[in-house]
Amino acid sequence: MRLLDYRHYPYGAFDTHLHAHLPPALQQRVVERRLRKVVRGAYRNVPFYRSGFDRAGLNPAHFRGAADLSLLPFLTKADVQEHFPNGLVARGTNLDRCVHSATTGSSGVATNFVFTPKTYAYYHATSFKVYTMVGYRPWHRATYIKYTAIPAPNLGPIFRVGHIPSLVPVEEHIAALRRQRPDLLVGYASLVLDVARNVTEDDLRVIKPRFISVNSELSTQAQRDEIAAVFQCPVYDEYSSEETWMIASQCREHRYHLFTNNVWVEFLDADGSEVPAGEIGEIVLTTLQSPAMPFIRYRIGDLGRAGTEPCPCGSTLPVLASFEGRADDAFVLTGGDRVPSLKLLNIFTTFIKADADFIREFKLVQTDLAKATVHLVAGPHYSTEQADALIRKLQSIVPEPVTFTIDLAERLDGGGIKHKAIESLVKPTGTREPAR
Repeated sequence: MRLLDYRHYPYGAFDTHLHAHLPPALQQRVVERRLRKVVRGAYRNVPFYRSGFDRAGLNPAHFRGAADLSLLPFLTKADVQEHFPNGLVARGTNLDRCVHSATTGSSGVATNFVFTPKTYAYYHATSFKVYTMVGYRPWHRATYIKYTAIPAPNLGPIFRVGHIPSLVPVEEHIAALRRQRPDLLVGYASLVLDVARNVTEDDLRVIKPRFISVNSELSTQAQRDEIAAVFQCPVYDEYSSEETWMIASQCREHRYHLFTNNVWVEFLDADGSEVPAGEIGEIVLTTLQSPAMPFIRYRIGDLGRAGTEPCPCGSTLPVLASFEGRADDAFVLTGGDRVPSLKLLNIFTTFIKADADFIREFKLVQTDLAKATVHLVAGPHYSTEQADALIRKLQSIVPEPVTFTIDLAERLDGGGIKHKAIESLVKPTGTREPAR
């Protein structure tokens, strides 16, 4: 299986860069044209959307663009889980030649999806644009901390990319960073913060990134400032999802820009109506570059506010004023230490990627300092052996004895826009930071 089509990197890079500097009116016309193409293509080729649009009484030939999105039904993670692949993958797509991925997200629902090599290459190019906005250049070396490696092209002395597994101890993170010496460091905020709190003066003589980008979890400005103070370089934040890749990222002015070349974002109230710019709304996404498996009006459960002022950085991409969602509970330990929820989520993701039919949904709840319950909706391949292995893996990353109990259920009721996959009912008694 060929994961990447490197021929499409130049197009993706050019399109992303050009779109970021188009006059806003022209930029919007490009978006409208892409929205029409996505909706009409989905109606022709994707059974789920054809039936959904028919039920809604929509004739795609009359679909004009963003103003008509409210006529379309929403797509939820439950829909993706139920209808993948037969209902949601476009007819004629060769699954053997696609990039397969899965995520538990922060909702606990196992979601599987595919990209064509062309789409995957475009997403990679968009990621590089994120970093060039803050000063990254092709000759710089990049390292990212993530639970799995992302296939990337081998282009010799340019676009050199290294990977460090997220689940190894912080000492191994630091040792790998000493070896790789990245100009750009990318990783989960809690893990990069952990590295910042454990590096020595000797480490910092070797590990000297020019810029750092944090992603995959909500981080505070105070956390990013602490990281920046240790490494003496700027720290930027990204907002992305496994299903759609880059949604928004900070520029050199530390303002978030929405990548409307890649995904269109709606901000909606509880009734599904668009909120005025500057007000908090539910974020709903429509992908513009993934015809093999388009996500149209995809509810990821996050909240945010659209900006109202242009950015002095020079980019004409719309501004995301703030991101309000994606904050899972951390596990609380004796004395107030905490285990970041992302570490726990990654365990579930690893098991689901190994066998997507192991579990359908989960929720991990800490009931007291020494007890936690794993609520599971079992998949067709569920077994007690796999469940025991999951428990052992969870216990291995919690530095204090915790008894994990499995509770099998037919369904989990999230209630509201988004239920928490990781929840602690224990209130911290101290002020210590996440456990290392």
